[in-house]
Amino acid sequence: MGSVYEVEHEQLGVRYALKAFTAQDDYADILKKKFLAEGKVLARLRDPHLIRVFDLAIDEATGVPYFVMDIITYKDGTSHTLDDIGSEDLEEDAIFDWFDDLCKALDYIHAQGIVHRDIKLGNVLLREDKHVMLSDFGVSRIFGEGLSREVNVTRTMVSDGKTQSRFIMGTEGYTAPEVLHGHEATPASDVYSLGVMFFRLLTGLWYEPGTKALALLDGFKYQWRDVLSRMLAVNPQDRPLPLSDLPRQLQPIESPEDLVPTKLKRPASWAGFWKRWYFILATAIVIVALAIATVAFFWHKTNGLLPPSQDDFNELFSSSDVFLPEEVGK
Repeated sequence: MGSVYEVEHEQLGVRYALKAFTAQDDYADILKKKFLAEGKVLARLRDPHLIRVFDLAIDEATGVPYFVMDIITYKDGTSHTLDDIGSEDLEEDAIFDWFDDLCKALDYIHAQGIVHRDIKLGNVLLREDKHVMLSDFGVSRIFGEGLSREVNVTRTMVSDGKTQSRFIMGTEGYTAPEVLHGHEATPASDVYSLGVMFFRLLTGLWYEPGTKALALLDGFKYQWRDVLSRMLAVNPQDRPLPLSDLPRQLQPIESPEDLVPTKLKRPASWAGFWKRWYFILATAIVIVALAIATVAFFWHKTNGLLPPSQDDFNELFSSSDVFLPEEVGK
């Protein structure tokens, strides 16, 4: 929908982020209205985990709308989303803090009558203090009447799934099942998307409904499986709202301090997960086989297969025409 640039105010010398509308497809007219609504909405929101907008205008020369907002940079001075963070830099305690930040941010926007509709790693910016900020409200849905009148947004209609054409706002992989079936996005839809995002942060995998994927959340420091299983419920009415109490429910599982990992250890894929268990199984089989062979050897040795004694040799050779053992060398 838009491109974001780093800009500097000519008089103040302060840096900002400028987002300019760039969509040129068949939905450009609809998206342009939503772009303008995004700027107006963000200008009205006040939360430490949301981007602030300071200015909204249309360029006279090109007719391109744009708005100016906070520029959020990480410790290296550049902008980073959670999608840019490598698995080697992920720590479970940091993920817990991000979860707390975003639960508060979503509760706030839902209370203002807004559904984000595009919760994903690429729309969460990392600050210098390692906390996060939710951005990109370009496809958000405003359901609060007061805010709708202030912003004067155009509703985006979706079908109930019975017609041939549907216009779905969101990102594949994160979108809630009911939205994919043509129902309107609600705060519960944001809860599902948030659950998918944190499942991906913790495991490196996409969540697949109807599988046993949640078992991958066992063994972590925090009780992610209990919380995310409710957030990822197929029925939106079964998902928890509000979200602010969920971080408290993620109490650390009691375990010895030396068993609590500081870095996430996760399989890169389902194939890697099963390969790891195949290796463990094969190793166990080898160990058991060696143990059986050792026991059999000693049992065999103590049950008739000891080396023959001198008397055994004498008895054997005395009944034959060959020389006795003591005659060897004569």
